[in-house]
Amino acid sequence: MNPKLIKTLLLAAALGFFLLWILEILRTDLSHSYWLMMLSLTFLLLHQYYRLRTLPENPKASPKTKSTKQKKK
Repeated sequence: MNPKLIKTLLLAAALGFFLLWILEILRTDLSHSYWLMMLSLTFLLLHQYYRLRTLPENPKASPKTKSTKQKKK
């Protein structure tokens, strides 16, 4: 599966469960809608995990290697 699609689906699920949580908390109290908030946070954390996992490595961030050339006097 395409990583971009996975990230989009995870973010959409997080936002969807968050909206459901808001609607449910208006209808009941926190103790009855806590599971919706936890699902929202779970999908948000999974989205962050996949986003950081698919970042390309930055070659400029790697430590510089010593040059093998000798300096001229």
